[in-house]
Amino acid sequence: MRLKEHLYNIAWIFIAHVIGMLLVTHAVLPLQSLAAPNIGTFAALIFPIHGIRVIAAWMFGWWSVPYLFIANVLLALFYAVIAMETPYTEFTAERLMSWSLVSIVAVVAIDLFKASGMKIGKGLASISEDTWKQLLFVGFVSSVLNSVGQSLIFAGKIISGEELNVMIGYLIGDTLGTFLCFVGLLFLFRGYRWLTQ
Repeated sequence: MRLKEHLYNIAWIFIAHVIGMLLVTHAVLPLQSLAAPNIGTFAALIFPIHGIRVIAAWMFGWWSVPYLFIANVLLALFYAVIAMETPYTEFTAERLMSWSLVSIVAVVAIDLFKASGMKIGKGLASISEDTWKQLLFVGFVSSVLNSVGQSLIFAGKIISGEELNVMIGYLIGDTLGTFLCFVGLLFLFRGYRWLTQ
């Protein structure tokens, strides 16, 4: 793969991250702060960026790891410039570990499924209802890996007694976010097909 293709892949993943984070910071977190104020520092209860991770891992395999990591760093820089009070942007050891974790969980989940014998079609031409169901399952399993890992990474910052709630928050946010991301992509694909007929 040429450098231009890598840069293109990073660019679309970064743009998708920006759109997802705008949704999270301007819609999800304000509503969530009313219902579950202790979780918002660590997990959004709808986090469509997890769906982007799953799609990137499905499309690019292990190349998705550096793509997602770079997109996370660029997102933090982007938000540090336009809105310093936004969560998820500080450059700490915990955040770097967190970005590393979220960059790898989906591709690990896909490899686990492949090792178990499940065939996951690859590429836009192979998309079917089964592909979406399989990727939702990948999103759920990678969310479990993510929630356990994030809880360990941020264990020292989580309020005592809230650990389980934070883990559940990650699990719910990643799973609902993946579902929302996929629904958006389905409508996008259908709209594209309708316009090109």
